[in-house]
Amino acid sequence: MKTKFTFNAFRYFALTIVLAYFSMNLNGQTSHKVSVTSNVFTPKELTIEEGDTVIWKNEGGNHNVNGTQTSYPSNPESFGNSVGSGWTYKFVFTKTGVYDYKCNPHASYGMVGKITVNEKMVEPPSLTVNFTGMTPHLGQTLWLAVIDQATKMEIARVKKTVAVNFSIEVYGIEMGKSYDVDFYTDHNKNGVYDAPPADHAWRMQLNDVMGNSVLDFAHNTNFIDIAWKNKLMVHFTGMTPHLGQKLTLFLKQVDTGVYQDTIVLASVSAATFDMISYNIMPGKSYNIDFYTDHNKNGIYDAPPADHAWRIPLNNVMGDTIVNFAHNTNFFDIFNTTSSQIFVDNSENIRLYPNPASQFIQLMVPRNYAAIRSLKVYSITGAVIDQKAFIGNAESYKYDISRFKSGIYFMEINAGTKKDVLKFLKQ
Repeated sequence: MKTKFTFNAFRYFALTIVLAYFSMNLNGQTSHKVSVTSNVFTPKELTIEEGDTVIWKNEGGNHNVNGTQTSYPSNPESFGNSVGSGWTYKFVFTKTGVYDYKCNPHASYGMVGKITVNEKMVEPPSLTVNFTGMTPHLGQTLWLAVIDQATKMEIARVKKTVAVNFSIEVYGIEMGKSYDVDFYTDHNKNGVYDAPPADHAWRMQLNDVMGNSVLDFAHNTNFIDIAWKNKLMVHFTGMTPHLGQKLTLFLKQVDTGVYQDTIVLASVSAATFDMISYNIMPGKSYNIDFYTDHNKNGIYDAPPADHAWRIPLNNVMGDTIVNFAHNTNFFDIFNTTSSQIFVDNSENIRLYPNPASQFIQLMVPRNYAAIRSLKVYSITGAVIDQKAFIGNAESYKYDISRFKSGIYFMEINAGTKKDVLKFLKQ
Protein backbone atom coordinates (compact mmCIF):
# COMPACT_ATOMS: atom_id res chain seq x y z
CA MET A 1 0.00 0.00 0.00
CA LYS A 2 1.35 3.42 -0.94
CA THR A 3 1.60 6.00 1.86
CA LYS A 4 0.44 9.53 1.08
CA PHE A 5 2.88 12.06 2.59
CA THR A 6 0.95 15.35 2.67
CA PHE A 7 2.32 18.84 3.15
CA ASN A 8 0.65 19.04 6.57
CA ALA A 9 2.36 15.84 7.61
CA PHE A 10 5.69 17.22 6.48
CA ARG A 11 5.07 20.46 8.34
CA TYR A 12 4.23 18.52 11.51
CA PHE A 13 7.37 16.43 11.16
CA ALA A 14 9.58 19.48 10.61
CA LEU A 15 8.04 21.27 13.58
CA THR A 16 8.72 18.24 15.78
CA ILE A 17 12.39 18.23 14.77
CA VAL A 18 12.74 21.98 15.43
CA LEU A 19 11.09 21.73 18.84
CA ALA A 20 13.31 18.81 19.80
CA TYR A 21 16.38 20.79 18.74
CA PHE A 22 15.40 23.85 20.75
CA SER A 23 14.45 21.71 23.74
CA MET A 24 17.92 20.19 23.74
CA ASN A 25 19.61 23.59 23.53
CA LEU A 26 17.37 25.21 26.12
CA ASN A 27 18.29 22.47 28.56
CA GLY A 28 21.94 23.11 27.77
CA GLN A 29 22.62 19.45 26.93
CA THR A 30 25.03 18.17 24.33
CA SER A 31 25.30 14.69 22.85
CA HIS A 32 28.63 12.99 22.05
CA LYS A 33 28.97 9.92 19.81
CA VAL A 34 31.44 7.07 20.37
CA SER A 35 31.84 4.45 17.64
CA VAL A 36 32.30 0.88 18.84
CA THR A 37 34.24 -1.17 16.28
CA SER A 38 36.84 -3.93 16.23
CA ASN A 39 38.66 -3.69 19.57
CA VAL A 40 38.45 0.11 19.80
CA PHE A 41 36.27 2.95 21.08
CA THR A 42 36.48 6.03 18.85
CA PRO A 43 37.19 8.54 20.30
CA LYS A 44 38.98 6.75 23.08
CA GLU A 45 38.82 9.75 25.41
CA LEU A 46 36.16 12.46 25.76
CA THR A 47 35.89 15.66 27.80
CA ILE A 48 32.30 16.75 28.38
CA GLU A 49 30.19 18.85 30.76
CA GLU A 50 27.82 17.60 33.44
CA GLY A 51 24.40 16.94 31.96
CA ASP A 52 25.82 15.86 28.58
CA THR A 53 24.87 12.56 26.95
CA VAL A 54 27.31 10.03 25.51
CA ILE A 55 25.95 7.67 22.82
CA TRP A 56 27.87 4.48 22.04
CA LYS A 57 26.94 2.78 18.75
CA ASN A 58 28.11 -0.77 18.08
CA GLU A 59 29.09 -0.87 14.44
CA GLY A 60 30.32 -4.47 14.35
CA GLY A 61 31.11 -7.40 16.62
CA ASN A 62 30.14 -8.44 20.13
CA HIS A 63 31.06 -5.72 22.61
CA ASN A 64 29.82 -3.91 25.67
CA VAL A 65 30.46 -0.77 27.73
CA ASN A 66 31.53 -1.49 31.30
CA GLY A 67 31.99 1.60 33.47
CA THR A 68 30.68 0.07 36.67
CA GLN A 69 32.12 0.93 40.06
CA THR A 70 32.69 -2.78 40.54
CA SER A 71 35.32 -2.65 37.80
CA TYR A 72 36.40 0.97 38.44
CA PRO A 73 35.78 1.93 42.10
CA SER A 74 36.96 5.51 41.54
CA ASN A 75 34.22 6.24 38.99
CA PRO A 76 31.74 8.78 40.44
CA GLU A 77 28.86 6.49 39.38
CA SER A 78 28.27 3.30 37.39
CA PHE A 79 27.21 2.97 33.76
CA GLY A 80 27.29 0.22 31.13
CA ASN A 81 25.39 -2.43 29.18
CA SER A 82 25.55 -6.12 28.33
CA VAL A 83 27.69 -7.81 25.69
CA GLY A 84 25.98 -8.03 22.32
CA SER A 85 25.92 -6.80 18.74
CA GLY A 86 24.07 -4.07 16.86
CA TRP A 87 23.21 -2.07 19.95
CA THR A 88 23.11 1.64 20.80
CA TYR A 89 23.68 2.65 24.41
CA LYS A 90 23.15 6.10 25.95
CA PHE A 91 24.12 7.52 29.32
CA VAL A 92 23.66 11.00 30.80
CA PHE A 93 26.58 12.06 33.01
CA THR A 94 25.30 14.16 35.91
CA LYS A 95 28.30 13.93 38.22
CA THR A 96 31.66 15.56 37.59
CA GLY A 97 34.85 13.53 37.65
CA VAL A 98 36.87 11.05 35.62
CA TYR A 99 35.26 7.84 34.39
CA ASP A 100 37.10 4.79 33.06
CA TYR A 101 35.37 2.04 31.10
CA LYS A 102 36.16 -1.04 28.98
CA CYS A 103 34.77 -3.71 26.72
CA ASN A 104 34.82 -6.91 28.77
CA PRO A 105 35.65 -9.34 25.95
CA HIS A 106 38.37 -7.14 24.44
CA ALA A 107 39.91 -5.15 27.32
CA SER A 108 43.10 -7.19 27.02
CA TYR A 109 43.40 -5.88 23.45
CA GLY A 110 43.34 -2.30 24.69
CA MET A 111 39.61 -1.68 24.16
CA VAL A 112 39.25 0.82 26.97
CA GLY A 113 38.03 4.43 27.21
CA LYS A 114 37.97 7.46 29.48
CA ILE A 115 35.44 10.26 29.96
CA THR A 116 36.20 13.45 31.90
CA VAL A 117 33.10 15.30 33.09
CA ASN A 118 33.67 18.97 33.99
CA GLU A 119 31.35 21.28 35.86
CA LYS A 120 28.95 22.94 33.49
CA MET A 121 29.99 26.45 32.64
CA VAL A 122 27.00 28.73 33.13
CA GLU A 123 27.26 32.19 31.64
CA PRO A 124 26.41 34.87 34.22
CA PRO A 125 23.35 36.95 33.45
CA SER A 126 23.75 40.32 31.77
CA LEU A 127 21.97 43.64 32.11
CA THR A 128 20.98 45.71 29.10
CA VAL A 129 19.90 49.32 29.64
CA ASN A 130 18.05 50.79 26.64
CA PHE A 131 18.03 54.60 26.37
CA THR A 132 15.50 56.45 24.20
CA GLY A 133 14.73 60.11 23.56
CA MET A 134 18.14 61.36 24.69
CA THR A 135 18.15 64.26 22.22
CA PRO A 136 18.76 66.93 24.95
CA HIS A 137 22.10 65.25 25.72
CA LEU A 138 23.26 64.40 22.22
CA GLY A 139 27.06 64.24 22.14
CA GLN A 140 27.46 64.58 25.92
CA THR A 141 29.24 62.00 28.08
CA LEU A 142 27.11 59.57 30.06
CA TRP A 143 28.47 57.63 33.01
CA LEU A 144 26.67 54.57 34.36
CA ALA A 145 27.40 52.47 37.46
CA VAL A 146 25.76 49.28 38.72
CA ILE A 147 25.88 49.03 42.53
CA ASP A 148 24.96 46.04 44.70
CA GLN A 149 22.17 47.26 47.00
CA ALA A 150 23.21 44.98 49.87
CA THR A 151 26.98 45.53 49.90
CA LYS A 152 27.10 48.96 48.21
CA MET A 153 29.92 47.59 46.08
CA GLU A 154 30.15 48.82 42.49
CA ILE A 155 30.27 45.89 40.09
CA ALA A 156 30.49 47.79 36.78
CA ARG A 157 31.14 51.29 35.42
CA VAL A 158 30.62 52.37 31.81
CA LYS A 159 31.37 55.58 29.89
CA LYS A 160 29.36 56.31 26.74
CA THR A 161 28.86 59.17 24.28
CA VAL A 162 25.14 59.90 24.10
CA ALA A 163 23.12 59.23 20.95
CA VAL A 164 19.37 59.76 20.62
CA ASN A 165 18.75 56.04 21.17
CA PHE A 166 21.41 53.60 22.37
CA SER A 167 22.02 50.66 24.70
CA ILE A 168 24.58 49.76 27.34
CA GLU A 169 25.29 46.14 28.23
CA VAL A 170 26.77 45.26 31.60
CA TYR A 171 28.13 41.92 32.84
CA GLY A 172 28.73 40.83 36.41
CA ILE A 173 25.24 40.85 37.93
CA GLU A 174 24.32 37.75 39.94
CA MET A 175 21.18 35.69 40.31
CA GLY A 176 18.94 36.67 43.22
CA LYS A 177 20.69 39.98 43.90
CA SER A 178 19.34 43.51 43.58
CA TYR A 179 21.13 46.55 42.15
CA ASP A 180 20.95 50.32 41.85
CA VAL A 181 21.70 51.52 38.33
CA ASP A 182 23.00 55.09 38.64
CA PHE A 183 23.81 57.25 35.63
CA TYR A 184 24.31 60.88 34.71
CA THR A 185 25.07 63.05 31.71
CA ASP A 186 27.79 65.69 31.99
CA HIS A 187 25.25 68.37 31.08
CA ASN A 188 27.48 71.34 31.97
CA LYS A 189 30.44 69.68 30.21
CA ASN A 190 32.99 70.39 32.94
CA GLY A 191 34.25 66.82 33.05
CA VAL A 192 33.11 65.98 36.60
CA TYR A 193 29.86 65.11 38.33
CA ASP A 194 27.77 67.97 39.70
CA ALA A 195 24.45 67.48 41.46
CA PRO A 196 21.33 68.24 39.38
CA PRO A 197 20.35 70.45 37.71
CA ALA A 198 23.97 71.30 36.74
CA ASP A 199 24.29 67.71 35.54
CA HIS A 200 21.31 65.45 34.90
CA ALA A 201 21.27 62.25 36.95
CA TRP A 202 18.92 59.33 37.45
CA ARG A 203 18.62 56.08 39.37
CA MET A 204 16.86 52.90 38.28
CA GLN A 205 16.57 49.67 40.27
CA LEU A 206 17.00 46.07 39.22
CA ASN A 207 15.55 43.80 41.89
CA ASP A 208 15.88 40.03 42.40
CA VAL A 209 17.78 39.13 39.25
CA MET A 210 16.30 36.02 37.63
CA GLY A 211 18.44 35.91 34.49
CA ASN A 212 19.36 38.21 31.62
CA SER A 213 17.70 41.52 32.45
CA VAL A 214 16.57 44.60 30.55
CA LEU A 215 15.84 48.11 31.84
CA ASP A 216 14.24 50.68 29.55
CA PHE A 217 14.88 54.37 30.19
CA ALA A 218 12.99 57.10 28.36
CA HIS A 219 14.43 60.57 28.89
CA ASN A 220 12.73 62.58 31.63
CA THR A 221 13.47 65.38 34.08
CA ASN A 222 12.92 63.39 37.28
CA PHE A 223 16.50 63.98 38.41
CA ILE A 224 18.09 62.59 41.57
CA ASP A 225 21.42 63.39 43.21
CA ILE A 226 23.21 60.04 42.93
CA ALA A 227 26.30 61.34 44.82
CA TRP A 228 28.53 59.91 42.12
CA LYS A 229 31.91 58.73 43.42
CA ASN A 230 35.06 59.15 41.40
CA LYS A 231 37.11 55.99 40.95
CA LEU A 232 40.84 55.66 41.56
CA MET A 233 42.49 52.54 40.18
CA VAL A 234 46.13 51.84 40.98
CA HIS A 235 47.44 49.34 38.43
CA PHE A 236 50.40 47.32 39.74
CA THR A 237 52.84 45.45 37.49
CA GLY A 238 56.05 43.51 38.11
CA MET A 239 55.20 42.72 41.75
CA THR A 240 56.76 39.25 41.61
CA PRO A 241 59.30 40.04 44.41
CA HIS A 242 56.39 40.46 46.82
CA LEU A 243 54.27 37.40 46.05
CA GLY A 244 52.70 36.12 49.25
CA GLN A 245 53.34 39.36 51.14
CA LYS A 246 50.75 41.72 52.60
CA LEU A 247 50.27 45.03 50.79
CA THR A 248 48.62 48.04 52.42
CA LEU A 249 47.66 51.21 50.54
CA PHE A 250 46.77 54.55 52.13
CA LEU A 251 45.08 57.47 50.36
CA LYS A 252 46.06 60.70 52.12
CA GLN A 253 44.51 64.06 51.24
CA VAL A 254 47.31 66.61 51.02
CA ASP A 255 45.55 69.79 52.16
CA THR A 256 44.07 68.27 55.34
CA GLY A 257 46.59 65.51 56.00
CA VAL A 258 43.68 63.13 56.64
CA TYR A 259 43.76 59.56 55.38
CA GLN A 260 40.67 59.12 53.21
CA ASP A 261 41.03 55.39 52.56
CA THR A 262 43.00 52.34 53.66
CA ILE A 263 43.02 49.24 51.48
CA VAL A 264 44.63 45.97 52.57
CA LEU A 265 45.56 43.14 50.24
CA ALA A 266 46.17 40.20 52.56
CA SER A 267 48.54 38.48 50.13
CA VAL A 268 49.93 39.52 46.75
CA SER A 269 48.94 36.59 44.52
CA ALA A 270 49.99 37.83 41.08
CA ALA A 271 52.57 40.08 39.48
CA THR A 272 49.83 42.27 37.98
CA PHE A 273 46.71 43.42 39.83
CA ASP A 274 44.57 46.48 40.61
CA MET A 275 43.57 48.23 43.83
CA ILE A 276 40.52 50.50 43.74
CA SER A 277 39.26 53.38 45.88
CA TYR A 278 36.19 55.59 45.50
CA ASN A 279 37.36 58.31 47.91
CA ILE A 280 38.94 60.86 45.59
CA MET A 281 37.32 64.22 44.89
CA PRO A 282 37.77 66.54 41.90
CA GLY A 283 40.11 69.44 42.55
CA LYS A 284 41.87 67.73 45.47
CA SER A 285 45.42 66.35 45.64
CA TYR A 286 46.51 63.16 47.35
CA ASN A 287 49.49 61.05 48.30
CA ILE A 288 49.07 57.40 47.40
CA ASP A 289 51.23 55.66 50.02
CA PHE A 290 51.68 51.89 50.07
CA TYR A 291 54.03 49.26 51.41
CA THR A 292 54.61 45.53 51.33
CA ASP A 293 55.38 43.74 54.59
CA HIS A 294 58.66 42.52 53.14
CA ASN A 295 60.09 41.21 56.42
CA LYS A 296 56.71 39.63 57.27
CA ASN A 297 56.62 40.78 60.88
CA GLY A 298 53.07 42.12 60.60
CA ILE A 299 53.89 45.82 61.12
CA TYR A 300 55.33 48.66 59.10
CA ASP A 301 59.10 49.13 59.18
CA ALA A 302 60.94 51.85 57.30
CA PRO A 303 62.66 50.71 54.08
CA PRO A 304 64.57 48.60 53.30
CA ALA A 305 63.12 46.31 56.00
CA ASP A 306 59.74 46.82 54.35
CA HIS A 307 59.35 48.21 50.84
CA ALA A 308 57.31 51.40 50.64
CA TRP A 309 56.48 53.94 47.96
CA ARG A 310 54.65 57.24 47.50
CA ILE A 311 52.87 58.41 44.33
CA PRO A 312 51.63 62.03 44.28
CA LEU A 313 48.22 62.50 42.69
CA ASN A 314 47.65 66.18 42.03
CA ASN A 315 44.47 68.04 41.14
CA VAL A 316 42.10 65.14 40.52
CA MET A 317 39.89 65.69 37.48
CA GLY A 318 37.60 62.67 37.85
CA ASP A 319 38.09 58.93 37.41
CA THR A 320 41.82 58.32 37.54
CA ILE A 321 44.15 55.44 36.66
CA VAL A 322 47.63 55.41 38.21
CA ASN A 323 50.19 52.93 36.89
CA PHE A 324 52.91 51.58 39.19
CA ALA A 325 55.74 49.38 37.91
CA HIS A 326 57.77 47.74 40.65
CA ASN A 327 61.02 49.53 41.45
CA THR A 328 63.43 50.02 44.35
CA ASN A 329 62.94 53.77 44.74
CA PHE A 330 61.62 53.32 48.29
CA PHE A 331 60.10 56.09 50.43
CA ASP A 332 59.48 56.10 54.18
CA ILE A 333 55.76 56.83 54.08
CA PHE A 334 55.54 57.37 57.85
CA ASN A 335 58.42 59.76 58.32
CA THR A 336 55.74 62.38 59.06
CA THR A 337 52.57 62.21 61.12
CA SER A 338 49.10 61.44 59.84
CA SER A 339 47.70 64.98 59.93
CA GLN A 340 48.95 68.46 59.35
CA ILE A 341 47.64 69.49 62.76
CA PHE A 342 50.23 67.14 64.22
CA VAL A 343 53.65 68.73 64.65
CA ASP A 344 56.39 66.40 65.80
CA ASN A 345 58.30 68.26 68.52
CA SER A 346 59.08 65.13 70.47
CA GLU A 347 62.82 65.63 70.93
CA ASN A 348 62.54 65.62 74.72
CA ILE A 349 60.00 62.88 75.30
CA ARG A 350 59.85 59.35 73.94
CA LEU A 351 57.84 56.14 74.06
CA TYR A 352 59.38 52.88 75.19
CA PRO A 353 59.32 50.10 74.11
CA ASN A 354 58.34 50.83 70.55
CA PRO A 355 57.00 48.58 69.04
CA ALA A 356 55.11 47.21 72.03
CA SER A 357 52.38 44.65 72.59
CA GLN A 358 51.00 45.18 76.12
CA PHE A 359 52.16 48.46 77.67
CA ILE A 360 54.06 51.50 76.51
CA GLN A 361 55.99 53.91 78.74
CA LEU A 362 56.07 57.68 78.33
CA MET A 363 59.67 58.52 79.15
CA VAL A 364 59.48 62.13 80.42
CA PRO A 365 62.51 64.27 81.40
CA ARG A 366 62.47 65.91 84.85
CA ASN A 367 62.27 69.43 83.41
CA TYR A 368 59.31 68.57 81.17
CA ALA A 369 56.09 70.49 81.83
CA ALA A 370 53.35 68.64 83.69
CA ILE A 371 51.42 66.37 81.32
CA ARG A 372 47.73 67.14 81.47
CA SER A 373 46.31 64.63 78.99
CA LEU A 374 46.98 62.42 76.03
CA LYS A 375 45.00 61.33 73.00
CA VAL A 376 45.56 58.30 70.78
CA TYR A 377 44.74 58.54 67.08
CA SER A 378 44.32 55.79 64.54
CA ILE A 379 46.25 55.99 61.29
CA THR A 380 43.15 57.50 59.69
CA GLY A 381 43.18 60.41 62.17
CA ALA A 382 40.26 59.22 64.33
CA VAL A 383 40.51 59.68 68.11
CA ILE A 384 40.28 56.21 69.68
CA ASP A 385 41.25 56.96 73.30
CA GLN A 386 42.08 59.82 75.66
CA LYS A 387 43.34 60.03 79.21
CA ALA A 388 43.81 62.82 81.78
CA PHE A 389 46.74 63.01 84.23
CA ILE A 390 47.25 64.68 87.60
CA GLY A 391 50.79 65.69 88.54
CA ASN A 392 54.00 64.56 86.86
CA ALA A 393 56.45 61.68 87.05
CA GLU A 394 59.50 60.38 85.27
CA SER A 395 57.45 57.82 83.36
CA TYR A 396 53.86 57.01 82.61
CA LYS A 397 52.57 53.52 81.83
CA TYR A 398 49.85 53.26 79.19
CA ASP A 399 47.92 50.07 78.35
CA ILE A 400 47.74 49.33 74.60
CA SER A 401 46.80 45.62 74.83
CA ARG A 402 43.22 46.31 73.67
CA PHE A 403 44.38 47.89 70.41
CA LYS A 404 44.66 45.97 67.16
CA SER A 405 48.10 45.56 65.61
CA GLY A 406 49.07 48.59 63.57
CA ILE A 407 50.34 52.17 63.57
CA TYR A 408 49.03 54.77 66.04
CA PHE A 409 49.83 58.36 67.04
CA MET A 410 49.90 59.67 70.60
CA GLU A 411 49.27 63.37 71.18
CA ILE A 412 50.72 64.51 74.51
CA ASN A 413 49.42 67.79 75.93
CA ALA A 414 51.40 69.68 78.58
CA GLY A 415 49.87 73.15 78.85
CA THR A 416 50.90 75.09 75.77
CA LYS A 417 53.28 72.33 74.69
CA LYS A 418 52.03 69.56 72.44
CA ASP A 419 54.02 66.57 71.16
CA VAL A 420 52.87 63.83 68.80
CA LEU A 421 54.72 60.52 68.65
CA LYS A 422 54.20 57.47 66.51
CA PHE A 423 54.11 53.96 67.99
CA LEU A 424 53.54 50.48 66.64
CA LYS A 425 51.25 47.98 68.36
CA GLN A 426 52.40 44.42 67.67
